[in-house]
Amino acid sequence: MKSLLAPALLISLMCSQALAQPATMPVPSAQQGPQGAQAPQNTQSPAPSTTSQPPNSSPENQPDYWQCSLFATQFDWWRLELVVTTLSTYRLQNCGPDGMARITTASAAAQLKPVATFDTVLKGVPHQTLMSINLTPVVNEYFWVSNLKFSVVGETRLSLVELFKTIKFRGSKNLAGSSYVPFVIKGQAHYIWNAGTLAHRLVSPNGDAYIMYAYTRGVQPSLTRENLSSINQILKLPTGWTYENYFLDTTVVVRAGLESDNSVTVIFDDLSNFYVLYK
Repeated sequence: MKSLLAPALLISLMCSQALAQPATMPVPSAQQGPQGAQAPQNTQSPAPSTTSQPPNSSPENQPDYWQCSLFATQFDWWRLELVVTTLSTYRLQNCGPDGMARITTASAAAQLKPVATFDTVLKGVPHQTLMSINLTPVVNEYFWVSNLKFSVVGETRLSLVELFKTIKFRGSKNLAGSSYVPFVIKGQAHYIWNAGTLAHRLVSPNGDAYIMYAYTRGVQPSLTRENLSSINQILKLPTGWTYENYFLDTTVVVRAGLESDNSVTVIFDDLSNFYVLYK
């Protein structure tokens, strides 16, 4: 049984290092791109509630709107899979760039007991989304964690084979090497990038293209929308990967539907920016 606990511990460490690894890279130079501004931290702390609340944010992307995430892990002994549940403040409230400061992993685990008893709860870093329109609905009830509302937005299942492959190819001493590794998230997703939008993408050696849908300052504090075009100077891209910037000549839609088993494939780079697979 102890040997089966190892994957859960290892993936927890991978997530925690990848989402909280401090940056020591130089500041990229600013380039022309979409405008964005930092939002003030939301400090309101109402009493906890589990009552569902309808979405209250506009589907159009708001450059001052920050989302925070929690990643909760639980091992499924029947299927021998690690289940990673993603919870987000998406459409529930503006988290703010420092919105996770009041939350500890211990307090989050305690307050999420109405959802499930998780093996590990990890703090993500605040992100701003980059698509033109986000039509992803909020379908689950929310729970208070400290002063923030979180709702379950997706689930990732990783088999023992997938876990050991990641460790074998990336090295157990550098568990944050899970960056640039595709993960399938099952849940609601409906993103639209309008034609003419400046897009940033990663292209894998086999030609798969991943468009950046959210960026963070949690690893590189100097990162802004204006200098995303130049982060290829500081990204530690694996061999064969490329980072590209271009203006879309057509509308791009990414949606989790029946044809994709209600899931999307995502990756994150070594600065914890998020990308989603698209065609």
